[in-house]
Amino acid sequence: MKRSKSILSVLAAVVGTGMALSGCGGNGNDNGNGQAAAPASSAAASGSSQTAASGKFADKLKITMFNQATFNAAAPVPPADKDVQHQMIEKAVNVDLQMVLPQAGEATTKLNTLIAGGDIPDLIFLKNRADLANYYEQGILADLTPYMDQFPKLKERFGQDSWDASTYQGKMIAVPGYDNVNGVAHDILIRNDWLQKLHLQVPTTPDELFNVMKAFTEQDPDGNGKKDTYGFIGGMNKEGTLQTYGFDTLMWMFGVNPPAAIDVKDNQAQFLFTDPKMKEALTYIHNMMEAGVVDPDWVTMNTYDQLNEKLFKGKVGVMVNDIRRLEADGTQKMQEVGGEVPDWIVIPPMKGPYGDQILETKTYQSNTWAISSKASPEKITRILAMLEYLFTDEEAYPYFAYGIKGVHWDMVDGKPKNLTSELTKEVKDEYAWVDHYKFPRRGDDAEYFSFKNPKVTEYFEENQKYVAPTLPGSALTPDPNDAKAADRQKYINEMLVKFMSGKEPLANWDSFLNTLDTKFDLQKYKDNVTEQLKQLGYIK
Repeated sequence: MKRSKSILSVLAAVVGTGMALSGCGGNGNDNGNGQAAAPASSAAASGSSQTAASGKFADKLKITMFNQATFNAAAPVPPADKDVQHQMIEKAVNVDLQMVLPQAGEATTKLNTLIAGGDIPDLIFLKNRADLANYYEQGILADLTPYMDQFPKLKERFGQDSWDASTYQGKMIAVPGYDNVNGVAHDILIRNDWLQKLHLQVPTTPDELFNVMKAFTEQDPDGNGKKDTYGFIGGMNKEGTLQTYGFDTLMWMFGVNPPAAIDVKDNQAQFLFTDPKMKEALTYIHNMMEAGVVDPDWVTMNTYDQLNEKLFKGKVGVMVNDIRRLEADGTQKMQEVGGEVPDWIVIPPMKGPYGDQILETKTYQSNTWAISSKASPEKITRILAMLEYLFTDEEAYPYFAYGIKGVHWDMVDGKPKNLTSELTKEVKDEYAWVDHYKFPRRGDDAEYFSFKNPKVTEYFEENQKYVAPTLPGSALTPDPNDAKAADRQKYINEMLVKFMSGKEPLANWDSFLNTLDTKFDLQKYKDNVTEQLKQLGYIK
């Protein structure tokens, strides 16, 4: 009860300091296409951010919010007197916020039911671009293009690639949703204690990495007198693709990656999985196989749990894994399984022969916030002001990203300190509802993750340097008329594995490309990709 009383006092203080915002009225007219008419030109030309303006919005508006962005759909909605974040939002932009929280797995059905009944939510979170485009084409969503210049802070909050993902047929039809996270799950881990024992330096190039892995395999780095260590372990998922299990990270040294990796260079689509540099990447991995530096269990590694077990046993010197395995829970498992806690460190990706130094590419911004076409210009403006407040107000940020002040975070040395990792399960469960509001958290905010190991925080921040921009191919949608798509993808995956493992000689690379053309209609696929990239503006 004491904790609940303290929350009430915090609520009163926070809401009392909510930012006051001014409104921009509209005439409520429809433009004849089911879309709300654009705001008056004088408002659009002012260029002033609604959330930066003085004074309050004149009239309170009711906003219905379909919050599929919640980080915990199962969490209950708290009583209004406890819901700090909800009241902060209402105070900031003078709204009556009605939030719909669909349960996991039921969101699409719930939304379609609301739409069919004519009860379209004002603000809708969508998890993929296909749904965004589909609902817009049905006239369900508004065109936000005429409004966006009023919200410069919101526009600055997200990168151009995220805004590109929110654009359809040249129109801005949504605001980017929550940030995706990079630099955490796919990191290059290496046994620093083995490096020191063998008097080796941290590798920085593919050749140096190869030599280190060879030494880890052949020079008994664990000192047990047995030939039972390997330089590298990777894997592939159960569908046979090489993405996310380590080998794809090695391929980035040569600037290429497996299927779906499509870039645009010199105004032309570049298919990285058939690029000549892919042959070089496969040759490198094949040489690793031939030298015996890859743990032969790689062929059965198709889950993260299996790779983690290899990490805990400590018989492999280099692997791609999640930096959170270096937190206390992970090191405890190392002690339990392997009998020691090795000195694992995270190193930058190798700088390849063409200058590429890539850990991974930024995850595509598939999730977005869209606004109902039934919303009046005044309501659209108010919703965008609300999103600008949520995503850009620095004082409000820790309340949304971390939770309740005094419970989930507090000020330490003049900065917000996330205390979530120190909470008991009972307290976390009591305040599980704060997860409904965490979507404004920044993807590069180390404090959000509340790492306990300071080195992990350093690794996370350093990794951000090596996250390359989102590839244009991520924005593509499958061609429904491409009858050979699945078989083509399967063939590419199978052949890449055969080339790197040696089951198919790399001398047959040209034959592989020819088969793609003659049997799997690769050119037809390329033509479709090129046309889509033109429509998206990547190719002029």
